[in-house]
Amino acid sequence: MTSCLVLLPAAADIPSDVPGAEVHRYRSGLDIPGILRGCPLPAVICADAIDPAHEGAVAEAIRHHPPPVVAVRSAPWDGETPDPIAAAARGVVAGFGLRGVFRAAELFSQPPA
Repeated sequence: MTSCLVLLPAAADIPSDVPGAEVHRYRSGLDIPGILRGCPLPAVICADAIDPAHEGAVAEAIRHHPPPVVAVRSAPWDGETPDPIAAAARGVVAGFGLRGVFRAAELFSQPPA
């Protein structure tokens, strides 16, 4: 059963076989709104490769995606530096490298408490 959507940068050195996830690779942050519109699942977005010029469009798409979205950044984030994607997402995983994508996807594969 597919429990979530995972969006990865096309060039990311991370396997596309995320257990329980429908994985899409994006070439540009501008691809993300269309991918989110086409899938009713909760989403995990690896935001490392999103051009800052596209962050507003991605944030807007996240706000309009009814299921929850978790943003993953491989580098640490202080929680205070402005980040439109983090502000729009339901949650943020930062500082765990690309392993954070797998950990965030696991959250959606667990039954609700």
